[in-house]
Amino acid sequence: MRLFPLLTLALLSAFVQAADEPVAKPAKKSVRANAALPESVPGVSDEQYAKIRRALMLTFGDEKIVAARKHLAEIKEHGRYTNGRNEAEDHRRDAEKARDEMVKATLDAVLKLDPSVDKDALVLTLNAVEEATKKRGQEAMQKIREKEAAEARLAKKDTPETKPDAPAAKPEEAKPITPAQLLADVEGVSAEDMKKFRLAAVVAQKDPAVREAKAKQLELRKQAEFASADEKKGLRADFEALAADLRKANLAAVSKAAPSLSKETLEKIMETIEERAKAAAKKAPSKATKTPLKPFPFGEKK
Repeated sequence: MRLFPLLTLALLSAFVQAADEPVAKPAKKSVRANAALPESVPGVSDEQYAKIRRALMLTFGDEKIVAARKHLAEIKEHGRYTNGRNEAEDHRRDAEKARDEMVKATLDAVLKLDPSVDKDALVLTLNAVEEATKKRGQEAMQKIREKEAAEARLAKKDTPETKPDAPAAKPEEAKPITPAQLLADVEGVSAEDMKKFRLAAVVAQKDPAVREAKAKQLELRKQAEFASADEKKGLRADFEALAADLRKANLAAVSKAAPSLSKETLEKIMETIEERAKAAAKKAPSKATKTPLKPFPFGEKK
């Protein structure tokens, strides 16, 4: 019963702020925007992707997009000086709101420039850009850690080289499963149905029942953070009940967003995703107190 919350945290909750860095920096030259685009996007035709690439390049300097990008960068900078849980939570909400404003500005500008662009294809493309950006950020951080480790070894000439080598492998073990891995194709499910499911997952995060269930789960998680061992045991039943409610709400929301998907297909996809989340949970570190951010920051919000 505790598997699906891992999915919903990775799928539908608020997601790593790696998106903030690339958004804040590429304003000087539009070439930087082109460099962030992948060669292709699964589920997006070559014709649509060519239109989207062109529109993103031409709207990169749009006044509203530039203003939204600057606002998001300022909030990210302020986040470096947050102190305490309340300030961190306020900053997370501000960053999410600013991200949504940038998303809306991007969608509006692209669709206004080229009305023939398919909105669903545009959302998939922006999510792919976000995923690629996150990956580059992780690789950059890994290089920084490796450089710092090398400098530390040089500074401690008398320390055997074997000691710093051991912890170097730990960052690899702590890598979380990505949305692309969670939502990869499921055997026995057509590519068209998978596309419908991915788009429905974006829409489902706005469902009132899903939001309410996530809010209750967040409050219970905060309560458990400072609870004693005995109190945490007592909260276990509450966690399981909320997990069941959240799973039910997600299933209903996705089904509503993609009514053409059969119940059997939805169950099969979700069961596969839950198995992937379970396998990832076994490999992940046992302590994870930070509130995860949503993997679909470019999903349309109203």
